[in-house]
Amino acid sequence: MSIIGKKLSVQPSQAFLDGHSAYTGQILGVDLSNGKLWVDTPDDSFYRKYIGGRNIILYYLLSDMPVQADPLGEENLLIFAPGLLTGTALPGAGRHAVGGKSPLTGSLGSCEVGGWWGAELKRAGFDAVVIRGKAAESVYLWIKDGCVEIKSAQHLWGKLTAEVQEDIRQELGDDRVRVAQIGPGGENQVRFASVMHDIGRAAGRSGLGAVMGSKGLKAVAVRGSFNVGLRDPDKLQPVRKWIYDHYKTLMSWATTRGTPGSVKPNHDVGCVAINNYRDGVFEGIEKLDGEHLHAVYIKEHDTCFRCPVRCKPVFEHDGEDLSVDGVYGGPEYETISAMGPLCMIDDPVIVAKANELCAAYGLDTISTGGTVAFAMEANEKGLLPADMHGPNFGDGESLLESIHQIASRSGLGELMAEGSARMAEKLGPQAADMLAVARGQELPFHDPRMKHTLAMGYALSATGADHMHNYNDAFASFPDGDIAIRFKEMGLSGALPLWGISEEKIEGFLVETGFKNFYDCAVICHFYPYTFQHMADAIGAAGGWDIAPQEIYEIGQRAINLGRLFLIREGFTAQDDALSSRAFYRLDDGPIAGKGLTPDSLREWLGVYYRCMGWDAEGVPEPGALSALGITRFRDD
Repeated sequence: MSIIGKKLSVQPSQAFLDGHSAYTGQILGVDLSNGKLWVDTPDDSFYRKYIGGRNIILYYLLSDMPVQADPLGEENLLIFAPGLLTGTALPGAGRHAVGGKSPLTGSLGSCEVGGWWGAELKRAGFDAVVIRGKAAESVYLWIKDGCVEIKSAQHLWGKLTAEVQEDIRQELGDDRVRVAQIGPGGENQVRFASVMHDIGRAAGRSGLGAVMGSKGLKAVAVRGSFNVGLRDPDKLQPVRKWIYDHYKTLMSWATTRGTPGSVKPNHDVGCVAINNYRDGVFEGIEKLDGEHLHAVYIKEHDTCFRCPVRCKPVFEHDGEDLSVDGVYGGPEYETISAMGPLCMIDDPVIVAKANELCAAYGLDTISTGGTVAFAMEANEKGLLPADMHGPNFGDGESLLESIHQIASRSGLGELMAEGSARMAEKLGPQAADMLAVARGQELPFHDPRMKHTLAMGYALSATGADHMHNYNDAFASFPDGDIAIRFKEMGLSGALPLWGISEEKIEGFLVETGFKNFYDCAVICHFYPYTFQHMADAIGAAGGWDIAPQEIYEIGQRAINLGRLFLIREGFTAQDDALSSRAFYRLDDGPIAGKGLTPDSLREWLGVYYRCMGWDAEGVPEPGALSALGITRFRDD
C-alpha cells in the first residue's frame, strides 16, 4: 500500500492561535511504514519540564524506541525539535535540534542547527516532529499551517541539496518554503551524513542524515503563517534590549569576521589539530584565516531567523580550474580546521570547495575531514588495501576526490563512509594509534591536549566528541567573559585557570555544561552571551511561569542525566568514557609541546565528576539525583 497522499489537518492550541503562547501544544507523529499521521498534545507541565530540543529528543527515545534498536532500522526515531523560544522575538532563538540514535556511535545523536527551518515549523503549527518506520518508496513531508501531507520524492532522489530545494519550492509554488533534507550522502547512509537546512546549515554530527536516508525520507518542507507569541511579553523586553544594546561589543568577533576569524589565533595558542594531530605548527595558516578570506573570497555575511549578528560567511570564487558557489555559504572555523591544517592543505579555495561538496552531498565536515586525515596517514603508512587508492597529506585534489568517494561509497569511500573508528577496525591494530575520536566520533578542533576540562567533556558527552555542550577552558579563563559571569551567578568565584583540571574547574564544568545543555533544549545559539537570569526571564516570558536561574540549570542537568540513562540502556559503561590514542599524543613543537592529559589522570577526574553529579562509581545516576530532576521513571525503565 502506498503512503503517498496521506494527509492530516489539525489546529494548534487556542492560546497559540491568539498569540499568547510560545508553544503550539502539538507534536506531530509520523509512521512512514504505514503512512499514519497523528498529534500528541502534551500539557503545560511537559513544556516547562522538558522545554524542547535535546530534552524532547531524549524523552521520545527513552519512551518510544526499543532498547538496542538498529540505528539504520525502522525502529529508530528521527526527531526534529525546536525549543520553547524558537521563533520568538529573542535574538539567537532561530535554532532547532535534530535527534535519533546515531549510526556512527550507537549512542545519542543530537545536534543543533540554525537558519530558518525551526522557526518555520513552529509557525506551521508544530512544536516537534517524531518520525518512525521506513517508507517503501522515497518520500518527503509537506507541512503547512497545521496540514501535513506525504508526497513522492522519487524525482528528487539522487539530487544535490541546492537543486532539491529549488525543485520543492517550484513544485509547491512558494519560494519561501523552508527545506530540511539529505543529499546523496544520507541516501547512501554514510554514517556521518548530515541533515541540511536552507542548503548551507547542517545538523551535522552523529550521522542523522543516514537515519533519514534509511527511512526513505528525502526532505521535510515547512511553511507557516501563524505567529509565535509569548505568555508574558513584557518579561522578554529587558532581555531583548540588553542584547541589542551590547551585541556589537560583546560579539564583535562574530559581527566582523565570524568563526573564520579565529583560525590563526587558535593555531597560535595550540588549539588547532595539524597533520592528524602529529604537528604543532602549520606553515601557511594565515592563508586560511578570516583576515585573508574576507579580503579575497568572502563576499557577504548571511544570518539566521531574527539574528542581527550576521556571522555566516558567504564564500565565492570563479577560477579557471576551480569555482566555489556562494549558494552553499562558506566554511566555518571547524570546517577550515578539518579540511586545512588537519589535512595539511593551505589553499583556501580547496577548503571552501570541500565545504561546498559536503553541503551539496550532505556530509558532516568535522567527521569528513577527520576521516580523510586518518585515511591520509593510513596511506602514508601503507595500511590501506592494495587495490584502493588513498589520499595524501597536502594534496587538495585527493581531498576533494575523497569527498566524492565518501558520498557515493565508491573506491576507498566504502571504508571512509563508515567513519575513522570503524575504518581502523578494518585496517588492523596499528591503525588504532592514529585515531582521534571519543565514543567513535571524530574530535572537533579544540585540542584536548590544551583544554583538559573540555577533554573530559569529550569523553563524557552522550553524543560522542562535541565542543558545543561542553566547557571551553580558554573562554572560561576570561575574567570579563560570559562564562565567568555565569559562574558568579551560580556562586563560583569567577574565571578559572586555563590549564589542568581541578575540583573547582569540575564545579565550573557542572555549571557551564548545565547551561549549554539548557541552550540545546531552548534552543539558543551558543554564540549569544546570555546569563542564567536572562534565560530565566525569557523562559518565563514564553510560558508565563515564575522561573529562577536554578531551574534553568536543572533543565540542562535533566538533559545530561537523560543522555546518561540513554547511554546505559544502549550498553555503554564508564569504560566508554574515554578518548582515543591520538588525544594523548605529545607534540615536539608548537605552543602545547609536551603538554596534555594522561589516560590515568582523565580516569581519576571522571571519578570526581561522577561523585559531583550524584552518580555511582560506574557512572550510573543514583535515584536521588534523578528524583530531584523528576526523571526517576526513566532509570526504572
